[in-house]
Amino acid sequence: MSAQPTESTPLLAAVDNSVTSKPTPGSRFPPMLRVYLVSVVGVMTFSLTQTALIYSFRTMTCDDYYETHEWDGVGDRCAIPVIESRTAKSIALMSSLTTGCTVINLFISSTFMSKYGVKAAMFQQTLWATLRNLTQIYAESKGGALGIKVITFTQVFNILGSGGGLQLCANSYVSMLSTDEERTANLGVTGGVVMLGAGIGFTIGGMLERFVGPLAPFQAAFGMLCFCTFFGAFFLPYRTPDSEKAKSDSDDDGKNKKTPHGFLGPLKFFVPRKVVVGTRVTRDWNLFFLGMGTFFSVLATGYVAMALQLVATNVFAFTPDTSGYMLSLTLFVRAFFLSVLFPRIISRGRAWLSGTSSTTTSPAPTVPSSPTLSPTPTLTEHPDDPDEAEISDAVGAPVYDTAPKLVDVQHGSTFDLLFLRYSILLDGFLTSLVTMATQGWHMYAAAAILPFASGTGPASKGVTLEFVPADERPAALSAIALVEKIAQVTTIGLFGYAFALLSEVGRPTWVFMLNASIAFIAFLLLLPVRMPRVRQPVAEAHA
Repeated sequence: MSAQPTESTPLLAAVDNSVTSKPTPGSRFPPMLRVYLVSVVGVMTFSLTQTALIYSFRTMTCDDYYETHEWDGVGDRCAIPVIESRTAKSIALMSSLTTGCTVINLFISSTFMSKYGVKAAMFQQTLWATLRNLTQIYAESKGGALGIKVITFTQVFNILGSGGGLQLCANSYVSMLSTDEERTANLGVTGGVVMLGAGIGFTIGGMLERFVGPLAPFQAAFGMLCFCTFFGAFFLPYRTPDSEKAKSDSDDDGKNKKTPHGFLGPLKFFVPRKVVVGTRVTRDWNLFFLGMGTFFSVLATGYVAMALQLVATNVFAFTPDTSGYMLSLTLFVRAFFLSVLFPRIISRGRAWLSGTSSTTTSPAPTVPSSPTLSPTPTLTEHPDDPDEAEISDAVGAPVYDTAPKLVDVQHGSTFDLLFLRYSILLDGFLTSLVTMATQGWHMYAAAAILPFASGTGPASKGVTLEFVPADERPAALSAIALVEKIAQVTTIGLFGYAFALLSEVGRPTWVFMLNASIAFIAFLLLLPVRMPRVRQPVAEAHA
């Protein structure tokens, strides 16, 4: 009887420390809410300037063009295909550089979190973003071709501090502070908080640009970044870095635990691994197809918001404030969906699916509280070591030294996978309808409807984390973020230039049909994914 508390105590203690580690005694502002606050304000700083940047690129491109050309028409002199095409190419170049540098930042942030902790990593994101913002203020004051070049160059600051790194740190915090049953829903809430901050930022940014001046959004972003930097440094909870944990555990399992290293190390999570099913050696492709499905889903949806903004600006003559209102609408609706509806859909969907498959719940009493760490009563020397338990009850998930058992019978996480599949399918269908837009209000309609097919991002994170043990989840989140950022680099480059070509032939809305086609491919790639079953004793084959 004494073995059971010994096995469960380390796992429960790790979760309890995450939830109750409140630096402020008697605080009414728990750690999770502090993470949400830094996330929402931090994302606001990036969205405050996005609409102003796009409009500024159009204005600066227009000014540069008419330095060597004469305007003899009527109406908006910038509303000509040449300027629209050049603007789209400049924005695509800037966005590709932004996302490429953000990919590098993910590696740096992951390493920084491992060595110094997630709190220090989040501090680094906002600090370097502040310096980037100051440089952009200078570029905006110069304007013209020089302004475009300087703003494009400032994206290099994303290597050390970016919005992607900020979200990675926030997701790592949420993963640490959440229980297994709440993790997917809380990741959805985090996504909703991010969308809320982006929506507020777009609204305020557009209004500041119109009523105060073109530099006002950048100045406001600078002040908010300073707030995030100091608030995060003093009020976010401290988490012990993985490097310190590894030192303390080196006597027991330091040689057995393997974590991905190298520049592309995190991607090893998605490499198919040999597993033993009964007496047969096979390969587990679940995480591979899950990673590919995530990649193509981001490839399909990553450019939609930018396409809406470009079509609204170039085709329907939206100004920065009206474009900001449109993006705020879609982000507010998405924030409502992810923060309010998504957790309820996941909770009720899991309950419904568990009710329809109640015959599979008999092994539940033997499952530990963590769905990915699987100690057994027969192994008591190192009960908190997943390597010691892999032969008896691990499931064939393609991870490094352990194939952890998924306790789907406890919280119905199979529904997360179903939601992931059909969410991207619905997203593609709705996106294809935007191709038929012919009036400005159609952009607002698309902005209000498309968010109800969101949820793919948090669902993919929740499903992926079910395949890895708790101590590898920060690295797994880095792997997911890396896949997403690589997809964003690809989608911005691919659809950015596709949009430029379609604009030249007068068919800019066709870009939405291309997005929908990629979404259908993502749906097909997710079909082979299967969650491991509790009754399948699978251990990884060590070649």
